[in-house]
Amino acid sequence: MERELALMILSDYERNQTFLNIALNHAFQVQKKDFSKELVTALVYGTIQHRLMLEYQLEPSVKGKRIKLFERMVLLMSMYEHLYMNMPDYAIVNEAVRIVKKKRGRQAASFVNAILRNSFEHKRSLDDLKKEERLSIETSHPLWMVKMFIKQYGFKTCEKILHANNEVPLKSARVNTLKISREALLEKDHRFIASSHSEDCVFYQGGTIAESEAFKNGWVTIQDESSQLVGRFLSPDKGSRVLDMCCAPGSKTTHLSAIMDNTGSIDAYDLYAHKIHLVEDNAKRLGVTNLTTHVGDSTDIHCFEGEYDYILLDGPCSGLGVLARKPEIRYHDSNAMDEIILLQKKLLENAYTLCKNKGIIVYSTCTLNKKENEKQVEAFIKAHPDMHILEERTVLPYELHSDGFYMCRLRKD
Repeated sequence: MERELALMILSDYERNQTFLNIALNHAFQVQKKDFSKELVTALVYGTIQHRLMLEYQLEPSVKGKRIKLFERMVLLMSMYEHLYMNMPDYAIVNEAVRIVKKKRGRQAASFVNAILRNSFEHKRSLDDLKKEERLSIETSHPLWMVKMFIKQYGFKTCEKILHANNEVPLKSARVNTLKISREALLEKDHRFIASSHSEDCVFYQGGTIAESEAFKNGWVTIQDESSQLVGRFLSPDKGSRVLDMCCAPGSKTTHLSAIMDNTGSIDAYDLYAHKIHLVEDNAKRLGVTNLTTHVGDSTDIHCFEGEYDYILLDGPCSGLGVLARKPEIRYHDSNAMDEIILLQKKLLENAYTLCKNKGIIVYSTCTLNKKENEKQVEAFIKAHPDMHILEERTVLPYELHSDGFYMCRLRKD
């Protein structure tokens, strides 16, 4: 049951190039039979996460053959089970053959059977590859990304980043202090444990956070620990006027409300109405009352020039810090970063215009690409010498077992 569902999701992802979490959530909503969400999620995410290694191992057996989409997904998922799930080879092959025979017929099943048996028997070595190529295949990150991280961080740090991207993310949540203290939450539900890094962060040792009473009651919201650091980095005073330029889905926005204890005002913008609805739903569940949402382009806000005490620009980015949660991002076209960098620059320019004198801007991203982070800020300050860095921090994925994040706190003098 679980393997058939996982293959349906993988095929849907491959066909439509959607995000994995969207494909998973849709499949889980329409599926009526009982099944293990944990196993389906592990199969889907693991197959995409380790795709380059899986393709490398299958290549000698499939070279020159035309393979249809469903059979290709079966081969990749079966190879993932073989390499990473410690399952008996005969069980993997038998299940793959059964599913393909049911879906595609006897001939396709025979083809998959032959490919898998041959691939499992002849494991391909990485020893002849160059150092960078080996790291690329071993961790399933494209070679351009490996080279970029080596250039920006050095080989040893790059290696640690890539391996951290293949670890299972923690179930992180932020305590909503508008409704409960962290101490009170830990007393009420012992499945939550406190983080030693962020004062608002807890880790859940139960099932799904969104199905917990704590989530339904608005005591917690799902948010990675690195992401939680951004709100404290801005640290707006109570009663201040705040702008969140790219607010969806609202986790950082509502954190600012909690820090301000629902005082002052927050204007929150996003380009799309359906994303604004997510922010509003989140705010309602958490008891946020000082928030006004707007559908609009934050590169083109001019009605409040020089009026904001604090501005959060959690900018659109390449997402190279969240590869553990969104493994499909690693296979995106690297050329898209050029457009993103230009958009970030436009947003920063407008943040400068909207920020009052002596005001604070925090620019943050969930990428580790320094061209989008340090270099972007460097160019911004060069264009605006009255902007000064107060603090700058990069959180690498292996440091807190969290997403990779960059944040920079600037003051306009």
